[in-house]
Amino acid sequence: MRDVPLREGMVRNVSVKQVKTVLRDAGFPDNQAPLRFIIMALKLGDQVVLIDTGTGGHPIYGEGNGRLFESMAAAAGLDPKAVKTILISHLHGDHIYGLMNNESDAQVFPDADIVVPAAELKWWTRPGVESIDLGPTRKGIARRIQATVATWKNVRTFEGEPELLPGVHAVRAPGPSPGMVAHLVTSGVEQFLISADVVNLAPHISTNPEWQLSIDQDPRMAVDTRRKIFDRAVTDKLTISGTHWLMPNVGTLAKDGSRYVFVAEG
Repeated sequence: MRDVPLREGMVRNVSVKQVKTVLRDAGFPDNQAPLRFIIMALKLGDQVVLIDTGTGGHPIYGEGNGRLFESMAAAAGLDPKAVKTILISHLHGDHIYGLMNNESDAQVFPDADIVVPAAELKWWTRPGVESIDLGPTRKGIARRIQATVATWKNVRTFEGEPELLPGVHAVRAPGPSPGMVAHLVTSGVEQFLISADVVNLAPHISTNPEWQLSIDQDPRMAVDTRRKIFDRAVTDKLTISGTHWLMPNVGTLAKDGSRYVFVAEG
């Protein structure tokens, strides 16, 4: 977890004054935005499945990050050695740097099957992508992807929205990154949508879904995706959460005019 200093342009289509007002109304300081990095784990039979791997302790994300193994053991009683599959939503550093050692780029999970959206890997390995300025937290990320994920033998890609594992389907969610997917997990009649970066600026993005965040690679597409994902969650009565949601971070959404209301479970 960290708090990101508020700056002009963080939200492209509203003023920093408006952002400050929403932060204050939500009970937060108006000079910074709260940011959390959350990884989901599924237990399917005797195997553990991770959805993304977090920041990997990379210094660009500040102190206090990169606690994947510690959190797995302390919070959920999970053994990292039991991880057999890792489903990647997209290839931003705070979702994949947990796959690799910061100094050597050696694999942290060499025996796991790593499943990546084909459109996402294609975008990050296309000619010239290294020269695109995507902000300080993504500096050098394309080259790192090309030297690691793109070459690893235990990486497989997929197109569209297939069933990736029994009861786990990919759901297209482009905008934050060109090929991003969410993951819909079903068990009996229950459905849980793990929405990755559909929401980056919690908690107020649900009440202001039209905000275009500068951190999204295609902010307008991200707004369209956010509405589609949220509308689906409302219509299908899905339980929903995401990578950067604040605790409590699992619940349901209801429509309120052009806005959405999040109700946490429990």
